[in-house]
Amino acid sequence: MSNRLLQAAKARLPEMTAFLQELVRTPSVNGRETERAVARCVAAEAARLNFEAQLVARDPARPNVLVTWGQGPAGFAFIAHTDTVAEGNPAAWRSPPFEAALREGRLYGRGAADNKAGLVCGLYTLALLRDEGLLDPATVHVTVAGVVDEESGASSPLGVRALLDEGVLAGTRGAIYAYTSDIVCIGHRGLLRVILRAEGQSIHSGSTAWSQGLGGINAVTGLAAILLRLETLDLPTPAPPGFEGLRCTLTPGTRISGGEFESVVPAHAEALVDIRLMPGQNPEDVLTAIQRLIAEEVERRPGLRTSLEVKNRLPGATIPMDHPLAVLAQRTTAEVTGATWSIAGAGPANEGYMLIEAGIPTLCGFGPTGDNAHAPDEWVELESLPRTVVMFADIVQKYLQRV
Repeated sequence: MSNRLLQAAKARLPEMTAFLQELVRTPSVNGRETERAVARCVAAEAARLNFEAQLVARDPARPNVLVTWGQGPAGFAFIAHTDTVAEGNPAAWRSPPFEAALREGRLYGRGAADNKAGLVCGLYTLALLRDEGLLDPATVHVTVAGVVDEESGASSPLGVRALLDEGVLAGTRGAIYAYTSDIVCIGHRGLLRVILRAEGQSIHSGSTAWSQGLGGINAVTGLAAILLRLETLDLPTPAPPGFEGLRCTLTPGTRISGGEFESVVPAHAEALVDIRLMPGQNPEDVLTAIQRLIAEEVERRPGLRTSLEVKNRLPGATIPMDHPLAVLAQRTTAEVTGATWSIAGAGPANEGYMLIEAGIPTLCGFGPTGDNAHAPDEWVELESLPRTVVMFADIVQKYLQRV
């Protein structure tokens, strides 16, 4: 990739920075604000760059925004989600979470790294491909998709799933989910979230019957006993190539509630259990192991009743480590950044599995430099934006020439 292209991308850094600031200053916290305002920002920036934007929505308040350049049959897609997690305690941030403050070469703000910088890089990649004549628009098409509702658990019917079902990504032969990264991410673990509920029997905590063990069943301690046992549950499964540093993890009680009143033995308790599945791991086997453990604990506590509800279920997914898309991405990191990024799988889940299942080879995380996603002081390194644009352009140019 020539120095000329890097200089062309660097010349647009002020525009990219201003656009990213606008996106971060437009809150789109999942469950609090819709993504419609962000979609409008993307459409306006696309128009400024002389591209047309298309809105695809199953929920009019939550439109996916797509910008496509080219009309040819061979397609490539850059995906980034437009919703974010909540900012948490603003006092934990050095600057207000939606200020998009600039400090020491970084832009700070909720959604900067996850995932709005990727959206910026995707859109400006289209501009570089077009302006530098890197591809023939009569033979290829490249799409940037800002999708909604990813942060609800990466299993929403409103975002990537809607684009696939509506045929919007027809002809797409490869894709990059444009998260901040320092690896060439070939896939991700799966996600299984279950809600455990325990029902007991309420009674006055000061009563004689409770004192003598003649009445009342504590749902909170019953559920707590189950959670403590789940913490030690071993779920061994082989790690596929690229996932050697990861394993199946089970985290009980990421959210927990229970009880009715201070002086009442709690008759109800509820907890969420977060399970990360390895690619190829059968979630039914995991659920069976959990239910067996619950049954054993219930047997020890007569009268305790439990139920299990699956909240989220999505599989792990991966492409081979030697897939041309991964190999090209690794080569371009060496050429552009001077460092060869490792090819590996990611721990957190995302919607990449939907694309892979649809037959679209996908890097499930590849993009600019940043950190603190889902944490205070989330940031993106500004100088990494033009580097990423050049890497994106190099990958899509070479990849579409090969497939």
